[in-house]
Amino acid sequence: MEKRLSIWIDDEIERNMPLSQSIIMEKARRICNYIQVEASDISETFVTSRGWFNRFKHRNNLHNIKITEEAASGDTKAAAEFLATLKTIIEQGNYPPELVSNVDETGLFWKRMPKRTFLSREEKRAPGFKAAKDRLTLLLGGNASGDFKLKPLLVYHSKNPRAMKGTSKSTLPVIWESNKKSWITMKIFQDWFTELFCPSVKRYCEIKKLE
Repeated sequence: MEKRLSIWIDDEIERNMPLSQSIIMEKARRICNYIQVEASDISETFVTSRGWFNRFKHRNNLHNIKITEEAASGDTKAAAEFLATLKTIIEQGNYPPELVSNVDETGLFWKRMPKRTFLSREEKRAPGFKAAKDRLTLLLGGNASGDFKLKPLLVYHSKNPRAMKGTSKSTLPVIWESNKKSWITMKIFQDWFTELFCPSVKRYCEIKKLE
């Protein structure tokens, strides 16, 4: 199994494909299962573990290097200052936790490649490759008491992806929107706020008997 795994790793490196520990361990499991199918007289059960991986890495002179790096920084000072402002608004309005809501957006790189890869000791760096950047944006939110969660808003670059053919978007566990850059634009946010957020909060308040 390890011999086949080593050959596969070499092939993936030649194709400029980054390899993480989890990817290598999953491939080891698949190879082992395939070998057991080939030779029906093998009954031994192979379990991948961190210990096995470290031994395999040592036997095959693999080392882990970073191949890509992205950094993003927010305005932490403004965020810290806003906490006091928000607290004042809540106290002056006498808002209970049920009526204090928060939403935030996050990017989901659903085909993102690993940031690190394993190479043999003889190789000092990984060759360049074009990392997949297929992404979408999610807007998630809920209230401070934790008993009210909004249906997530999903923004993708395609309005009707091929994989969604024949699927009604109304049946999805998300609100589906689209634009070329998969961004939450002002119009998308305003439509979401008036057509989803406000009606959802109103229904919640009626159930909880809140103003």
